[in-house]
Amino acid sequence: MVLRWSGHGGRSVGRLRLPGGAVFDQPVNLSRLMARYVLTGLIALVIIAVFTAWASRSLGTRAAIDSANRRATLTAHAAVEPMLDNGIITGDPQAMNRLDRIVRDQVLKGSLIRVKIWDTDGTILYSDENRLIGRKFDLQEDEQTALRTGETEAGLSDLSEPENQYEEPATELLEVYLPVNTQQGHKLLFEAYFRYSGITEAGRQLWLQFAPFSLGALVLLELLQVPLVLSLARRLRRTQYQREDLLRNALEATQEERRRIAGDLHDGVVQDLAGVAFSLGAAARKPDRDPEDAAAVRAAADQVRDGVRSLRSLMVEIYPPNLYDEGLEAALSDLLARLEPRGIETSLRVDAPLDTLDMDAIQLLYRAAQEGVRNVVAHADATKVSIAVYSDRDSVVLDVSDDGRGLPGPDLPQKPGHLGLRALGGLAATMGASLTLSSTPGKGTVLALEMPTP
Repeated sequence: MVLRWSGHGGRSVGRLRLPGGAVFDQPVNLSRLMARYVLTGLIALVIIAVFTAWASRSLGTRAAIDSANRRATLTAHAAVEPMLDNGIITGDPQAMNRLDRIVRDQVLKGSLIRVKIWDTDGTILYSDENRLIGRKFDLQEDEQTALRTGETEAGLSDLSEPENQYEEPATELLEVYLPVNTQQGHKLLFEAYFRYSGITEAGRQLWLQFAPFSLGALVLLELLQVPLVLSLARRLRRTQYQREDLLRNALEATQEERRRIAGDLHDGVVQDLAGVAFSLGAAARKPDRDPEDAAAVRAAADQVRDGVRSLRSLMVEIYPPNLYDEGLEAALSDLLARLEPRGIETSLRVDAPLDTLDMDAIQLLYRAAQEGVRNVVAHADATKVSIAVYSDRDSVVLDVSDDGRGLPGPDLPQKPGHLGLRALGGLAATMGASLTLSSTPGKGTVLALEMPTP
């Protein structure tokens, strides 16, 4: 199991992840935030542009197809149908020539490039492509639907069909079908072919007309939001700096309070209790003292002396004087010395240039070692503990390792009312350091603090 708390150098609130999901955020980086905002805006703009293009062209294509339907209907009923009589069914040359002249002079214009007139049995009675006249093909379902319902049907032409053998293979065509009647009332099928490129071009033109307004509005909206984003980012960064300053002030106040409490204990209650122990010892040695009373007095003196030793140990924990007077190595040596009476073998190695670190960093290294040793005593059941302080690239690393039973699960060792590693992780992240706790059940635990050097 590995738990990690990390921070960043410089003026940084850092980032701290705790079990349960609590997170302390990194400070706002304006350039990174703006780059992320611009990138997000560009991605959104591209997505909206693609969707707008697709929607516009789809709508334009649909509108162009509807226009082709209307043109085919108008052409069939206004220009072609009045020229139809039963002579076209029998192949009368005059009827055919009259119809052909109308088609070529008035119908075949623009994107409309082909006209066919079908009999209900699938025979092509007329086409401007003369080679198709008189040939018979099976009517497709949409053609039969147009004859049956009397409605206009449209769709892309299948150029592989035999009826389209004379069309250019590379040219997409849109077919429009609708029923017409001869002057004698015989039902026929009118078919008009439109170049599909003209249909899609209409859709593209609609998109080109619509795109500058929609995309321009989106770009303008994003540009208008830039000052607001910058303002919010600066406000958030100021808030984070204020939080950092408050936390630093709180830590300094805490350190000062530790120093005051340690001084009060040393100059007050510890001295008083030491005097009581001395007086009790002297009283127990009086020759006329009853033996039982003397034993009770000696026991009371021993208890008071034990209390004085406990208070002095507590004073060292609260405010280790040798950390400030003699340095980190001496303080760590004294910290490990408290484990030797418990039968725990200890080792200390300091190979880092500590003179490059300020007192806040030294205090953090000591607090990390103190927390690691405290957890070993309380939870590890270890026989060996080692502390190493060494340089690693641009950092000073402190390792506290033991050969104890390790952590059985993801939960941190914690006593009610104490933050322990969580508070240490928060302090490390605040100062730009990273704290890692690595543990394997039955194989010990390693607490590592990496502190960047200036």
